[in-house]
Amino acid sequence: MQYGQEFHTPITHRAAGVVLLNAAGDILLVRERGGTAQPGKAGLWHLPSGTVEPGENPQDTAVREAWEEAGVRVRLLKFLAAYLGHFPDGTPVLRHAWLAEAQTGSTYQPQFGHEVTEVRFVSHAEFQALYDAGLIRMHHTRLFYEDARRETGHT
Repeated sequence: MQYGQEFHTPITHRAAGVVLLNAAGDILLVRERGGTAQPGKAGLWHLPSGTVEPGENPQDTAVREAWEEAGVRVRLLKFLAAYLGHFPDGTPVLRHAWLAEAQTGSTYQPQFGHEVTEVRFVSHAEFQALYDAGLIRMHHTRLFYEDARRETGHT
């Protein structure tokens, strides 16, 4: 065997989401409500994204989460990237994101108000200010946004 089992990193948690940009290159973000189960997330911004459920493929997760968290019906345009990270407890998570476009029927209102307090487009400058202030929930959000800006010529 060329490479043994010791070279494998098992991933038990996967997440998927979408990057939606408007014509100006602003990104659609959702703001976490947080709550007693995850108080550290309260007030933080991120992509419409979430956990890939057992038996679900990441593309379906991305579409589902866009509707649930942001009230946006999407069409996936292009796979952007997958980034390996970890949760605060050290558990690895593989996050996937697609560049997407909004479809007719989008409400831009979260379907799960107990999870998300706000949905809106954020300019590149505002995103950077939120990131610098520690209000973007995951560094991967920044990486996916940069990937989407390059892909769409908004650099």
